[in-house]
Amino acid sequence: MKLRYLIIAASILALLSCAKEKTAGKNDDAKRFFDAWISQKYPTATKTPLGAYIISDTPGTGIAPDDSIYIRLGFTIYSLNGELQTTTVEKLARKAGIYDRTEYYGPSVVYRGEKQESLAAGIEEAISTMRVGGKRTLVIPGWLSEVKRYDTPEEYIKNCSGTDRIYELELVECFNDVDRWERDSLLKYLAVNYPAAKEDEELEGFFYLTTKAGEDKEFSNDTTLYFNYTGRLLNGAAFDTTIADTAKVWGLYSSSKTYQQTKINWYNKDNEDYTTITMGDSESSTIQGFAYGLSLMHPGEAGICFFISKYGYSASGSGESIPAYAPLCFELENTKAPKD
Repeated sequence: MKLRYLIIAASILALLSCAKEKTAGKNDDAKRFFDAWISQKYPTATKTPLGAYIISDTPGTGIAPDDSIYIRLGFTIYSLNGELQTTTVEKLARKAGIYDRTEYYGPSVVYRGEKQESLAAGIEEAISTMRVGGKRTLVIPGWLSEVKRYDTPEEYIKNCSGTDRIYELELVECFNDVDRWERDSLLKYLAVNYPAAKEDEELEGFFYLTTKAGEDKEFSNDTTLYFNYTGRLLNGAAFDTTIADTAKVWGLYSSSKTYQQTKINWYNKDNEDYTTITMGDSESSTIQGFAYGLSLMHPGEAGICFFISKYGYSASGSGESIPAYAPLCFELENTKAPKD
């Protein structure tokens, strides 16, 4: 069974924070085992100040993370016996037989925190001495999986437990303004793929492109609309759709789900809080970017909206398919009511 760690920000913190596992830490026996394993397997590894061991290191030529609040990090994690547990590298996941087409693959945007206290001590220590473009493989003992900071290695051993693991890390980018980074990423993507898309005057970081003209009138308030839609990441992967064939292509299909136009209860188009638009008979609200995209459309129109994660799932992401800080796009089409 595939272990699912570190794909979205919440998963990253769950794995890299103190996991409270009983396999290592909080006793001298764990350290004796770890030291003996290192001396046997990697006797020439370089010990870090906190007690991790660097197996290999390819220096980067870019900037150092220093006080950067956000980084983009590629990673692969192995158990001490060499079993691949998780990876952001699609080719590696396919080769290992753990690839899942409903999951996101690629470097993850990670929030380090202004005091660099959001990642586990062992990961933060490793990153802090790397540069963009650098790659590092190291063994991190379980007691360095604590987010809380201590002054000495002995304090980590005393206060935290976790599982010893081998990490392959690649530092891809460093930045401080995540909204700006996402908008710049969107602009580059749109310039290549949808150059006619225009940025909205009200929402910075929101873009819309009409792909099929609709009627020359607006939706009336307090009405019921029907839409087909497909939500995608910028790499083209679909994470939600009303179209059965699309669902099958991306491994989203469920025989228990009815694939047809989604009913939208359009309560007040002029309301600034577009997230109050509800879907079907449910009162649960939808994300702002999706709802705002609908608000720009006309009867019979089809279009694509693109937006930064501020109007989507932000730092939390959604499930295994939408990572943290991911710009999204939605293909939208207003349709007639489905036949009974």
